[in-house]
Amino acid sequence: MPTAIGGIAGLPFLGSLRSGAIGVWVRETFSALHVRNYRLFFFGHGMSMIGTWMRRTAMGWLVYEITGSLSLLGTVMALALLPLFLFAPIAGMMADHFDKRRVILISQVLSGIVSAALAAIVWMGDPAVWQIMVLAALGGCAFALEVPARQAFVVEMVGKDRLLNAIALNSALINLTRTVGPALAGLIMGTVGMAACFALDAWSYLVVIYTLVALRLPPHKPRVETMSRLRQLTEGVRIVFSEPTVRLVLFLLLTTGIFGWAFQSLLPAIAQDNLRVSEARYGVLMSMFGVGAIAGALVTASRARSPNRLRQMYMGAWAMIAGLLFMAFSRAFWPMCVALLVSGFGGVLFVSTGNTMVQLSVADKVRGRVMGIWALAFGGSLPLGSWIGGHLANAIASRAPSSIPLLGRSKWIADEFLGPNAAYFTIAFFAFILLGCVLSSLIFLHPSARMSERNPTAQPEEV
Repeated sequence: MPTAIGGIAGLPFLGSLRSGAIGVWVRETFSALHVRNYRLFFFGHGMSMIGTWMRRTAMGWLVYEITGSLSLLGTVMALALLPLFLFAPIAGMMADHFDKRRVILISQVLSGIVSAALAAIVWMGDPAVWQIMVLAALGGCAFALEVPARQAFVVEMVGKDRLLNAIALNSALINLTRTVGPALAGLIMGTVGMAACFALDAWSYLVVIYTLVALRLPPHKPRVETMSRLRQLTEGVRIVFSEPTVRLVLFLLLTTGIFGWAFQSLLPAIAQDNLRVSEARYGVLMSMFGVGAIAGALVTASRARSPNRLRQMYMGAWAMIAGLLFMAFSRAFWPMCVALLVSGFGGVLFVSTGNTMVQLSVADKVRGRVMGIWALAFGGSLPLGSWIGGHLANAIASRAPSSIPLLGRSKWIADEFLGPNAAYFTIAFFAFILLGCVLSSLIFLHPSARMSERNPTAQPEEV
């Protein structure tokens, strides 16, 4: 066959594309995986997160199936994240002082015990809501211990040059598992039962524990601290408020956590009451957010050397708001899937870029404390948003549309957003509040953060 007609060898432009643009893209996008320790960590964490998403999906469905209450659904989801709000700064201080790998190991053992207990109470039949609440809170305590240590541990494995790439790949991993986990959970709930979801999650922690033990790391050398524990905490807070970029990112993270991610606690109710889908389709619905998030994470990973991270972060925030507004008007399965795709893309583009900006704006020795405050802002805002969203939707659903001032006078609003469609109203209401917060940040916080980003010498390396 002539070289000008067939085969890779006969199509030089394909060969050059493979070794050129595509090869460069692959190397740039997955560069952190060249590091052995991070590669092991990545695999173990991925297996664990598949189980975690299975547990969260099954827990939401189980609580709403038992109670039929939007407020209780929001409360249980909030309890799973409340410890992150309460203990994240302390956990961040522990990450600065103790061996981060050991802290993560302890958290994984605790999480495995919680999942095993959930499997046991569901397997025995007739689980009580209070039991689920207690176990959700205990699982949240393990999560609060893990998050700051894991966030600060990444830079120790890959270095600062590959930090954004590693964070973005971790986001891609979490959201790939967000896609696979709920889909598996829906399939398993519909065939085997909910207890199997919790049991598989418990087994998944054995994998991540093994990979953590297999990491090759130098012996941990405890840092000698001259400051008291209280002063160490206040030092982290001082850095957050004095560094313009960190201040901007954390404000957006806090408002996005309250008003942007709260829709997740309402999805089980929307799936059962409005879309009327089966467990399997609910799993697919939960997965769609993960599909969009994977795309957002891969875009972030491929743009690890982007000179304007502020613009990239705002692009993610705008995309998330657009997805929320589309979600509020989606009354069928496939439009809701598209809305979740857009929200997932924007949410991860925002969080991954913002996380990197914060870590690169502070000194190594205080990174754990600052990431503890990051976890406080994000993890604390999530349960607050879930709790507010669940109670707001429940209050609107329990009232006659005609009794709600202004809104109840419009037949279209009453039909589309009130009564049984109260969850949609809550999502739309939160989206407009988030829009106002992002616009406010552009006016009051963005200019100083932009100057800080353009002048790297202003970013502290020692404190």
